[in-house]
Amino acid sequence: MAQAVDASAVRHGLRRKPAVARPTSPFAPGYWERPEADPELAKALGRIQAQVAEACALLELDDAKAPLRTPQSKQRLLELLTRDVDTLSADSAWELANALKRELLLLGDRHYVWAQLDYEAGREKKPGRWHGWTDHFSEEKLQELLTVGTSGTVSADAQAEAVHHLRMLYQERAEAGLERRVRADLKVKYLSILAVVLVVLFLGLSAIVQKIGGGGMWESIVLVGCAGALGATLAGTFRVRDKLVELDDLRSFRPAMRVQPLVGAVSGLVILLVLESGAVALGNGNTSSWAAQALLAFTAGFSEPFFLGVVQKVAVIPDKQTGDSKK
Repeated sequence: MAQAVDASAVRHGLRRKPAVARPTSPFAPGYWERPEADPELAKALGRIQAQVAEACALLELDDAKAPLRTPQSKQRLLELLTRDVDTLSADSAWELANALKRELLLLGDRHYVWAQLDYEAGREKKPGRWHGWTDHFSEEKLQELLTVGTSGTVSADAQAEAVHHLRMLYQERAEAGLERRVRADLKVKYLSILAVVLVVLFLGLSAIVQKIGGGGMWESIVLVGCAGALGATLAGTFRVRDKLVELDDLRSFRPAMRVQPLVGAVSGLVILLVLESGAVALGNGNTSSWAAQALLAFTAGFSEPFFLGVVQKVAVIPDKQTGDSKK
Protein backbone atom coordinates (compact mmCIF):
# COMPACT_ATOMS: atom_id res chain seq x y z
CA MET A 1 0.00 0.00 0.00
CA ALA A 2 1.40 3.38 -0.97
CA GLN A 3 2.23 5.71 1.89
CA ALA A 4 0.30 9.00 2.03
CA VAL A 5 2.38 12.05 1.33
CA ASP A 6 1.69 15.45 2.88
CA ALA A 7 1.54 17.86 -0.05
CA SER A 8 2.29 20.91 2.12
CA ALA A 9 5.40 19.25 3.49
CA VAL A 10 6.58 18.53 -0.07
CA ARG A 11 6.04 22.15 -1.10
CA HIS A 12 7.88 23.35 2.00
CA GLY A 13 10.76 21.01 1.23
CA LEU A 14 10.98 22.24 -2.34
CA ARG A 15 11.11 25.86 -1.19
CA ARG A 16 13.79 25.19 1.40
CA LYS A 17 17.24 26.08 0.18
CA PRO A 18 19.91 23.47 0.80
CA ALA A 19 22.47 24.42 3.42
CA VAL A 20 25.75 25.49 1.87
CA ALA A 21 28.87 24.73 3.84
CA ARG A 22 31.18 27.67 4.40
CA PRO A 23 34.58 27.36 2.67
CA THR A 24 37.40 26.42 4.99
CA SER A 25 39.93 28.84 3.50
CA PRO A 26 39.66 32.53 4.53
CA PHE A 27 40.84 33.43 1.02
CA ALA A 28 37.88 31.69 -0.61
CA PRO A 29 34.84 33.74 -1.72
CA GLY A 30 31.98 33.30 0.70
CA TYR A 31 34.13 32.56 3.75
CA TRP A 32 33.28 35.94 5.32
CA GLU A 33 29.56 35.84 4.52
CA ARG A 34 26.91 35.66 7.23
CA PRO A 35 23.41 35.93 5.76
CA GLU A 36 21.81 36.56 9.17
CA ALA A 37 24.17 39.41 10.08
CA ASP A 38 22.81 42.85 10.91
CA PRO A 39 23.54 45.62 8.36
CA GLU A 40 26.56 47.04 10.21
CA LEU A 41 28.18 43.64 10.68
CA ALA A 42 27.43 42.74 7.06
CA LYS A 43 29.15 45.94 5.93
CA ALA A 44 32.23 45.18 8.06
CA LEU A 45 32.40 41.61 6.76
CA GLY A 46 32.08 42.90 3.21
CA ARG A 47 35.00 45.23 3.86
CA ILE A 48 37.05 42.28 5.14
CA GLN A 49 36.18 40.20 2.09
CA ALA A 50 37.30 43.02 -0.22
CA GLN A 51 40.57 43.40 1.68
CA VAL A 52 41.21 39.66 1.53
CA ALA A 53 40.73 39.74 -2.24
CA GLU A 54 43.13 42.68 -2.39
CA ALA A 55 45.65 40.75 -0.30
CA CYS A 56 45.46 37.85 -2.76
CA ALA A 57 46.20 40.20 -5.65
CA LEU A 58 49.14 41.77 -3.82
CA LEU A 59 50.62 38.41 -2.86
CA GLU A 60 50.72 37.44 -6.54
CA LEU A 61 53.25 40.20 -7.13
CA ASP A 62 56.92 39.34 -7.06
CA ASP A 63 58.51 39.89 -3.66
CA ALA A 64 61.10 42.12 -5.31
CA LYS A 65 58.37 44.64 -6.11
CA ALA A 66 57.27 44.78 -2.47
CA PRO A 67 60.40 45.69 -0.48
CA LEU A 68 58.54 45.80 2.86
CA ARG A 69 57.02 42.34 2.49
CA THR A 70 58.62 39.80 4.81
CA PRO A 71 57.80 36.28 5.99
CA GLN A 72 56.71 37.88 9.25
CA SER A 73 54.21 40.15 7.52
CA LYS A 74 52.76 37.19 5.63
CA GLN A 75 52.46 35.27 8.90
CA ARG A 76 50.68 38.19 10.57
CA LEU A 77 48.21 38.26 7.69
CA LEU A 78 47.43 34.56 8.16
CA GLU A 79 47.05 35.05 11.90
CA LEU A 80 44.59 37.89 11.35
CA LEU A 81 42.52 35.78 8.99
CA THR A 82 42.41 32.79 11.35
CA ARG A 83 39.15 33.94 12.91
CA ASP A 84 35.86 32.19 13.46
CA VAL A 85 33.43 34.25 11.39
CA ASP A 86 30.45 33.20 13.49
CA THR A 87 31.98 34.74 16.62
CA LEU A 88 32.61 38.15 15.09
CA SER A 89 30.53 41.05 16.31
CA ALA A 90 30.26 44.38 14.52
CA ASP A 91 32.97 45.84 16.75
CA SER A 92 35.42 42.96 16.34
CA ALA A 93 34.77 42.83 12.59
CA TRP A 94 35.63 46.51 12.24
CA GLU A 95 38.78 46.01 14.29
CA LEU A 96 39.81 43.15 12.02
CA ALA A 97 39.10 45.22 8.91
CA ASN A 98 41.23 48.07 10.24
CA ALA A 99 44.10 45.71 11.09
CA LEU A 100 43.98 44.19 7.61
CA LYS A 101 44.03 47.63 6.04
CA ARG A 102 47.25 48.48 7.86
CA GLU A 103 48.82 45.12 7.04
CA LEU A 104 48.13 45.45 3.31
CA LEU A 105 50.51 48.42 3.17
CA LEU A 106 53.40 46.08 3.98
CA LEU A 107 52.37 43.58 1.33
CA GLY A 108 51.88 46.06 -1.51
CA ASP A 109 54.20 47.49 -4.07
CA ARG A 110 54.95 51.13 -4.84
CA HIS A 111 51.83 51.54 -6.98
CA TYR A 112 49.55 50.30 -4.21
CA VAL A 113 51.08 52.51 -1.50
CA TRP A 114 51.02 55.66 -3.62
CA ALA A 115 47.46 54.92 -4.69
CA GLN A 116 46.55 55.21 -0.99
CA LEU A 117 48.39 58.52 -0.79
CA ASP A 118 46.50 59.78 -3.84
CA TYR A 119 43.26 58.76 -2.18
CA GLU A 120 44.19 60.66 0.98
CA ALA A 121 44.97 63.75 -1.09
CA GLY A 122 41.54 63.56 -2.71
CA ARG A 123 39.87 62.83 0.61
CA GLU A 124 41.23 66.10 2.01
CA LYS A 125 39.10 68.01 -0.50
CA LYS A 126 35.85 66.34 0.54
CA PRO A 127 33.84 68.10 3.27
CA GLY A 128 32.83 66.29 6.42
CA ARG A 129 35.66 63.74 6.37
CA TRP A 130 37.01 63.05 9.84
CA HIS A 131 40.61 62.32 10.76
CA GLY A 132 42.08 63.42 7.47
CA TRP A 133 45.76 63.62 6.68
CA THR A 134 46.14 67.24 7.79
CA ASP A 135 44.60 66.43 11.17
CA HIS A 136 47.77 64.50 12.00
CA PHE A 137 50.44 65.46 9.44
CA SER A 138 51.29 68.50 7.39
CA GLU A 139 50.04 69.12 3.89
CA GLU A 140 53.65 69.68 2.83
CA LYS A 141 54.58 66.15 3.90
CA LEU A 142 51.79 64.68 1.80
CA GLN A 143 52.87 66.66 -1.26
CA GLU A 144 56.49 65.66 -0.66
CA LEU A 145 55.58 61.97 -0.62
CA LEU A 146 53.41 62.33 -3.71
CA THR A 147 56.28 64.01 -5.54
CA VAL A 148 58.59 61.13 -4.64
CA GLY A 149 56.07 58.70 -6.12
CA THR A 150 56.12 60.46 -9.47
CA SER A 151 59.91 60.43 -9.73
CA GLY A 152 59.95 57.06 -11.49
CA THR A 153 62.00 55.12 -8.96
CA VAL A 154 61.13 54.87 -5.27
CA SER A 155 63.63 53.58 -2.75
CA ALA A 156 62.71 51.15 -0.03
CA ASP A 157 63.33 53.86 2.57
CA ALA A 158 60.94 56.27 0.84
CA GLN A 159 58.26 53.59 0.63
CA ALA A 160 58.82 52.72 4.29
CA GLU A 161 58.32 56.36 5.23
CA ALA A 162 55.08 56.56 3.26
CA VAL A 163 53.82 53.32 4.79
CA HIS A 164 54.75 54.55 8.27
CA HIS A 165 52.63 57.69 7.88
CA LEU A 166 49.69 55.81 6.39
CA ARG A 167 49.72 53.17 9.12
CA MET A 168 49.74 55.86 11.80
CA LEU A 169 46.85 57.63 10.07
CA TYR A 170 44.84 54.40 9.80
CA GLN A 171 45.55 53.65 13.46
CA GLU A 172 44.24 57.05 14.52
CA ARG A 173 41.04 56.49 12.54
CA ALA A 174 40.62 53.02 14.00
CA GLU A 175 41.01 54.34 17.56
CA ALA A 176 38.56 57.16 16.88
CA GLY A 177 36.06 54.69 15.46
CA LEU A 178 36.49 52.43 18.47
CA GLU A 179 35.88 55.35 20.81
CA ARG A 180 32.68 56.27 19.00
CA ARG A 181 31.43 52.70 19.14
CA VAL A 182 32.25 52.47 22.85
CA ARG A 183 30.32 55.69 23.49
CA ALA A 184 27.35 54.26 21.61
CA ASP A 185 27.51 51.03 23.62
CA LEU A 186 27.69 52.97 26.89
CA LYS A 187 24.72 55.02 25.78
CA VAL A 188 22.79 51.79 25.23
CA LYS A 189 23.70 50.63 28.72
CA TYR A 190 22.83 53.88 30.45
CA LEU A 191 19.60 54.42 28.53
CA SER A 192 18.52 50.86 29.33
CA ILE A 193 18.97 51.59 33.04
CA LEU A 194 17.19 54.92 32.74
CA ALA A 195 14.32 53.26 30.88
CA VAL A 196 13.72 50.95 33.85
CA VAL A 197 13.83 53.92 36.23
CA LEU A 198 11.38 55.86 34.05
CA VAL A 199 8.96 52.93 33.97
CA VAL A 200 9.00 52.63 37.76
CA LEU A 201 8.58 56.36 38.30
CA PHE A 202 5.88 56.64 35.64
CA LEU A 203 3.83 53.82 37.16
CA GLY A 204 4.33 55.15 40.68
CA LEU A 205 3.32 58.69 39.75
CA SER A 206 0.35 57.39 37.76
CA ALA A 207 -0.86 55.38 40.75
CA ILE A 208 -0.57 58.38 43.06
CA VAL A 209 -2.37 60.66 40.59
CA GLN A 210 -5.17 58.11 40.30
CA LYS A 211 -5.53 57.77 44.07
CA ILE A 212 -5.49 61.49 44.81
CA GLY A 213 -7.38 62.61 41.73
CA GLY A 214 -10.23 60.17 42.21
CA GLY A 215 -12.17 58.14 39.70
CA GLY A 216 -11.68 58.63 36.00
CA MET A 217 -8.01 59.58 36.19
CA TRP A 218 -6.78 56.27 34.78
CA GLU A 219 -8.46 57.05 31.49
CA SER A 220 -6.71 60.42 31.31
CA ILE A 221 -3.36 58.91 32.34
CA VAL A 222 -3.54 56.23 29.65
CA LEU A 223 -4.71 58.80 27.11
CA VAL A 224 -1.88 61.28 27.64
CA GLY A 225 0.68 58.49 28.02
CA CYS A 226 -0.21 56.93 24.69
CA ALA A 227 -0.50 60.30 22.96
CA GLY A 228 2.90 61.42 24.25
CA ALA A 229 4.51 58.12 23.26
CA LEU A 230 2.96 58.41 19.80
CA GLY A 231 4.32 61.93 19.35
CA ALA A 232 7.82 60.95 20.49
CA THR A 233 7.86 57.89 18.22
CA LEU A 234 6.69 59.94 15.25
CA ALA A 235 9.39 62.54 15.91
CA GLY A 236 12.02 59.80 16.03
CA THR A 237 10.70 58.35 12.78
CA PHE A 238 11.00 61.68 11.01
CA ARG A 239 14.51 62.12 12.35
CA VAL A 240 15.61 58.70 11.07
CA ARG A 241 14.03 59.36 7.69
CA ASP A 242 15.28 62.90 7.09
CA LYS A 243 18.33 63.65 9.25
CA LEU A 244 20.23 60.49 10.16
CA VAL A 245 22.22 59.26 7.18
CA GLU A 246 25.66 58.40 8.57
CA LEU A 247 26.29 54.98 10.10
CA ASP A 248 27.68 56.45 13.32
CA ASP A 249 24.62 58.67 13.74
CA LEU A 250 22.26 55.75 13.22
CA ARG A 251 24.17 53.59 15.67
CA SER A 252 24.12 56.33 18.32
CA PHE A 253 20.40 56.94 17.81
CA ARG A 254 19.43 53.27 18.16
CA PRO A 255 19.36 53.24 21.99
CA ALA A 256 17.60 56.60 22.09
CA MET A 257 14.83 55.27 19.86
CA ARG A 258 14.17 52.46 22.31
CA VAL A 259 13.51 54.80 25.22
CA GLN A 260 11.99 57.70 23.28
CA PRO A 261 8.36 56.43 23.46
CA LEU A 262 8.71 56.15 27.22
CA VAL A 263 10.05 59.69 27.42
CA GLY A 264 7.04 60.82 25.41
CA ALA A 265 4.68 59.04 27.78
CA VAL A 266 6.30 60.74 30.78
CA SER A 267 6.05 64.09 28.99
CA GLY A 268 2.35 63.49 28.43
CA LEU A 269 1.82 62.70 32.11
CA VAL A 270 3.63 65.90 33.13
CA ILE A 271 1.41 67.88 30.75
CA LEU A 272 -1.64 66.30 32.41
CA LEU A 273 -0.39 67.45 35.80
CA VAL A 274 0.15 70.95 34.44
CA LEU A 275 -3.35 71.07 33.02
CA GLU A 276 -4.96 69.71 36.19
CA SER A 277 -3.09 72.18 38.35
CA GLY A 278 -4.10 75.16 36.25
CA ALA A 279 -0.58 76.54 36.56
CA VAL A 280 -0.41 77.31 32.85
CA ALA A 281 -3.17 78.36 30.50
CA LEU A 282 -2.64 77.02 27.01
CA GLY A 283 -4.54 77.92 23.87
CA ASN A 284 -8.08 79.15 24.55
CA GLY A 285 -7.97 77.81 28.09
CA ASN A 286 -10.32 74.87 27.38
CA THR A 287 -7.93 72.09 28.38
CA SER A 288 -10.32 69.86 30.29
CA SER A 289 -11.60 67.89 27.29
CA TRP A 290 -9.99 64.60 26.38
CA ALA A 291 -9.16 65.86 22.90
CA ALA A 292 -7.25 68.88 24.25
CA GLN A 293 -5.34 66.70 26.72
CA ALA A 294 -4.41 64.18 24.02
CA LEU A 295 -3.37 66.93 21.60
CA LEU A 296 -1.17 68.70 24.13
CA ALA A 297 0.37 65.41 25.27
CA PHE A 298 1.10 64.45 21.66
CA THR A 299 2.70 67.86 21.07
CA ALA A 300 4.82 67.48 24.20
CA GLY A 301 6.09 64.09 23.05
CA PHE A 302 6.66 65.27 19.49
CA SER A 303 8.28 68.64 20.27
CA GLU A 304 10.90 68.83 22.98
CA PRO A 305 11.05 72.66 22.81
CA PHE A 306 7.30 72.82 23.43
CA PHE A 307 7.53 70.53 26.45
CA LEU A 308 10.51 72.37 27.91
CA GLY A 309 8.70 75.67 27.40
CA VAL A 310 5.71 74.44 29.37
CA VAL A 311 7.91 73.12 32.16
CA GLN A 312 9.81 76.40 32.26
CA LYS A 313 6.60 78.35 32.68
CA VAL A 314 5.71 76.20 35.67
CA ALA A 315 9.17 75.96 37.23
CA VAL A 316 10.50 79.49 36.80
CA ILE A 317 9.44 81.89 39.53
CA PRO A 318 9.06 85.40 38.10
CA ASP A 319 11.09 88.18 39.63
CA LYS A 320 9.32 90.66 41.85
CA GLN A 321 8.33 93.92 40.35
CA THR A 322 10.63 96.81 41.07
CA GLY A 323 7.89 98.73 42.87
CA ASP A 324 7.27 95.83 45.25
CA SER A 325 10.85 95.55 46.34
CA LYS A 326 11.89 96.84 49.69
CA LYS A 327 13.57 100.19 49.74
